[in-house]
Amino acid sequence: MYAENYKRLEQLIDKLREFNGVILVEGMRDEVALRKLGVETEIIKLSRFPLAEIALTASHYHDIMILTDFDRKGEDLAKKLTQYLEGYKCRVDTNTRRELKKIAKKDIKGIEDLYGLYLRFKSLRF
Repeated sequence: MYAENYKRLEQLIDKLREFNGVILVEGMRDEVALRKLGVETEIIKLSRFPLAEIALTASHYHDIMILTDFDRKGEDLAKKLTQYLEGYKCRVDTNTRRELKKIAKKDIKGIEDLYGLYLRFKSLRF
């Protein structure tokens, strides 16, 4: 099971690294974790502005990925952001978050822990 999860996690991390839009995260630690994983695209932190303003700013990008945490607050934020952004006719990726949650929910609580999980999986050498 861990070998399958590691392989899928690597695929998702590659997807993050190759993503050319903007990624929306909850806070600074989330951004730091993504940068450690090699993600270079634009990242907007939700903790800085009201959601409506963030959605308006993000709507200038062609592709938007929402990577909020896996708790109830993260779920609510993802839903609200998706509604705002779909109102702007944006292409919103929530599948990556859903896949990460499926793989990692038992091991981590959110995006800020993703880098540590990646290192743990990698150290197991499947």
